[in-house]
Amino acid sequence: MNPFTFGNPIKNPARFFGRGDDIRQIVNRLQSGAHESTSIIGERRIGKTSLLSNLSDPRVAAGLGLSPEQFCMVYVDFQGLTDITPHRFWQRIFKKMSSSICDRSLVPIIDKLSLQDEFDLFDLEDVFQEVAGKGMTTVLFMDEFEYVTQNINFKSDFFGALRALAIHHGVALVPATRRELVDLCHSNEIKGSPFFNIFANVVLRPFNQVEVNEMLDEYLKDGERDFSLDEKDFIWKISGGYPFFVQMAGYYLFDGKIQEKNGNELNDFMESQFEQQADSHFTYLWSHCTDSERITLLILLTLRLQKASKRTIPTLENLASVRARTVQDLVSLRKRGLVIEKNKIFSIFSSSFEKWIQHEILAAPGEEETQTSAEDWLKAGGQKTTKEATSVLPRFRKKYWPILGEFLQDATMKIMVDGAVGLLYTMM
Repeated sequence: MNPFTFGNPIKNPARFFGRGDDIRQIVNRLQSGAHESTSIIGERRIGKTSLLSNLSDPRVAAGLGLSPEQFCMVYVDFQGLTDITPHRFWQRIFKKMSSSICDRSLVPIIDKLSLQDEFDLFDLEDVFQEVAGKGMTTVLFMDEFEYVTQNINFKSDFFGALRALAIHHGVALVPATRRELVDLCHSNEIKGSPFFNIFANVVLRPFNQVEVNEMLDEYLKDGERDFSLDEKDFIWKISGGYPFFVQMAGYYLFDGKIQEKNGNELNDFMESQFEQQADSHFTYLWSHCTDSERITLLILLTLRLQKASKRTIPTLENLASVRARTVQDLVSLRKRGLVIEKNKIFSIFSSSFEKWIQHEILAAPGEEETQTSAEDWLKAGGQKTTKEATSVLPRFRKKYWPILGEFLQDATMKIMVDGAVGLLYTMM
């Protein structure tokens, strides 16, 4: 049986791996005298749901010192609930509390409140104070919480009440979102709410190469097959440490071994299957990049395609000299796990994602624009026309010309022009 799975979050604690430092920080805050709240931030498929599911499991929680007699763990997933209201929010919370709370004497109180047609802050304070009076902290693990913060049904009074419960009435909040909470609000009024000041942020990042190898060994330990060091390196290269992509690559490598493939045939099989499955996920990652972040990714890609020199090594200094904004973009791209840094050198997290970007921006054969069209486009935008730019642009999809024009228009940035040409030729 293939020990690797992908597509669904890890719900079985026995299959959960890693995140020790992140868990330690969350648990330490829950165990503090104030039972503090923590915001979990991470890109799609980085493992947020798996982490919340693991922490909210009573057995796991007890093993971490969060006994059910002291902590009532409530996990709620808000994904897809675009029309949820505050009333439905609290009904869902109370239903989960009713089934998970260890002191069953509190169930009638919780169930009675959940049947009310509306709740005000006093109602909420009363029920959570009852729980706190039994020596318990209610921990709300709220997955995909951006479906709440970006929902116009939730006004500032809702977040004010949630903050009051967290500060005064024994409630700890652990929301998980793709970006920082304050950046996921539907209005400036909500963004300015003191609600967001009660959290410490835990940013989930991809695993490093050592952690990836340990994860692979852990999943393979009870089987008859194993992965060689070169095969583990290959998985690292295409997955970039994203747990989801590690599982996907491991699955297809293991599947290829079952089919008795080996050598280049095995690698080609695994890589082609991986890239086919990863395509929609790479599309999502790219679509959620700003134009500026896309430019930075293209700069990293084009630098890598050139002959190595002191000027083309993608260090922070060289990247800043190419484009000042790149330094700022690297902060967000690293936080999202799309860019990694090793020995002060930056690179795109996955070789497969690099290849995907090349395919995405390159015009398909027969669909190229003309050189005249490129010249007209450059002149219309008031950009300096260079021979390199007008010869390169037609070979790329026109919707990306504004991005490519960022570094093709200026002759003093010829290094980027050469990089774009190199990118083109690698795809021919």
